[in-house]
Amino acid sequence: ISSLLSEMTKGCLAIVESLLSISMALGEKNRLRAFLALMDTEDLCVCDVGDFLGLAPATVSRHMSILQQAGLIESEKRGRWVFYRLGAAVDPRLLEWIRHSVRNAGFPAQDMAKIQEIVRLHREHNLCEVKRRRTTE
Repeated sequence: ISSLLSEMTKGCLAIVESLLSISMALGEKNRLRAFLALMDTEDLCVCDVGDFLGLAPATVSRHMSILQQAGLIESEKRGRWVFYRLGAAVDPRLLEWIRHSVRNAGFPAQDMAKIQEIVRLHREHNLCEVKRRRTTE
């Protein structure tokens, strides 16, 4: 019985640690906005997120690494840029709860239109590649 209780305690602690990690990751406004933007897009480049939030790439990377450590997002390096997408293991019920919560809290609806326009312009004009060339010249 002792070993069973020990295993159950470890499992409960892992769940609590996961909940704390997710709460801390989404508890900062810019990280929450970036995560919500990822919920409505296939993937986002670090420059997409930077333009969306008005932050430098290094700051965006720091925020995104916290979301990644919480298991909420995944990243993929493509050339010089890192692209982010929702984590495959994120429970759809969590996503629905987050979406419902922010809608009820009156979270800015204009954010979704803004990120969609940024992504459209960046992809249409290949702006991530243009930015990359400017920074390496």
